[in-house]
Formats: sequence, C-alpha cells, structure tokens
Amino acid sequence: MIAERVVFACALCLLLSGMRDPFQPPPDTCQLAQLNQWQFRGMIQGKHAVGILRDAGEHWHRVAAGELLPTGWRVVSVTVDELHISTGKDCIPAQWRWKREGTQNEKMDNGPGALRPALRQHSDNAARHVDR
Repeated sequence: MIAERVVFACALCLLLSGMRDPFQPPPDTCQLAQLNQWQFRGMIQGKHAVGILRDAGEHWHRVAAGELLPTGWRVVSVTVDELHISTGKDCIPAQWRWKREGTQNEKMDNGPGALRPALRQHSDNAARHVDR
C-alpha cells in the first residue's frame, strides 16, 4: 500500500512538473518552418536600403539592416537581389538568404501612357507655338 502511494506520488509529480509530451514535435523556437513562407519582393534605395518582405500571413514588412523581424530574426543586409538574415546562434541554419521574387513593372514606364512620351509631345507643341 505504501509502495503504491509512493509510485503514484512520483508519477503525479512528473506529470505536474511540465514534462514535454513525447508524441508532440519539439517547439520551433527559431521558427525555421516559416523561412520558406516569407518572400523578398524588392528594395527601396534611399539613404539606407529598405527591403520589402511578405510574411506567411501575407502581411508586408519594410526592413533595414540591423532590424528585428517579428519572428526574432535579424536583418543582416539588403541588396537589390537579396536579403540576408540571421536566425539565431542556436538555430540551424544560423543564416538565411532570400532572393528577390517577382519582376519589375516595366510596363508602367514603357506603355502608351508613360510620362516620357507625354513630356516629349508637350515640348514639341511648345516649340511649334514659339516658332509661329
């Protein structure tokens, strides 16, 4: 009877002490499963390079070198074609690079309603009025 109580007390202590369920996968503290779900869509060049990212929930983020992402990853560098992050010291891989996805919208600059032909046409009209 005393032995049963001791075994029951030990089992109860183990259950209440917060042991991890061995049938569940270990927690992903580095959130590495999300790496493939984020997308680097482009960069804005100004005083500092700013990267444009879209996360797994399709939310947009503007990030610069040195900033932390909501997942805890740190942005190392941003270039036109690539965004480099550090996932953490204890994470494997500790570094990750996203290549830019998508294409640049060149139709906007080369289409029939583009600004350059309109300016050229306006300047031609101004030249005609001056000659008369």
